[in-house]
Amino acid sequence: MSKVVLFAASLLLVAGIASAGIIDPCNSPVVYNGVEPECYFACPQGDTETFNQAGFSWSMVINDLIGQPIPDIPGSDFWLIDCDPVNNLALCAGSASTAADSATNDSGATTMGDATLAAGGCADGLSMVVQGFVLGPAPGPGCPAYCWDIHVRTPDLDGDLAVTLVDLSIFATCYPPQPYDTCCDFDCSGLVNLQDLARFAFHFGPPGHECQ
Repeated sequence: MSKVVLFAASLLLVAGIASAGIIDPCNSPVVYNGVEPECYFACPQGDTETFNQAGFSWSMVINDLIGQPIPDIPGSDFWLIDCDPVNNLALCAGSASTAADSATNDSGATTMGDATLAAGGCADGLSMVVQGFVLGPAPGPGCPAYCWDIHVRTPDLDGDLAVTLVDLSIFATCYPPQPYDTCCDFDCSGLVNLQDLARFAFHFGPPGHECQ
């Protein structure tokens, strides 16, 4: 075997070793189990329904850059972010806002459904993140992120991760006869009504619920 061939083979081996275990966000498929659009009510304290209880969940398989599954990624390394360009979702403790149900198994697979989302603010889309990589479908230019049509509503209307008098004053500005604001419509019914007021009141106090 010539020195050139040996050198090329060595480069391929080194490249393969260097790529092993590094997440490939464009080759780590995610399956969303549910309907879209979906409405989800969250709180900075994380004391709302789990995703499963709300009727949706995710299944994902995490692969590396050479197409091999990555086992033993902790569930805490998975979280959701806001992919809505208009609204801003504030995550409680960042990546600790939610988690996968378990570490990835030998096939690189896990699910997210038993957790809640600890967050404030308002958003109309969610994407999946693992260890800082935003997962997206392949192929495609730039591997655009998955962005599920999930409407996240919270009583923390100003997104400071605490339900306070400020949020009460904001809610008052969108309660009838005041103009409708979609962020105050906690069940996405198209109306802000007594059901929304009851949800707000439960999380308002006392004391107001906040990021733990």
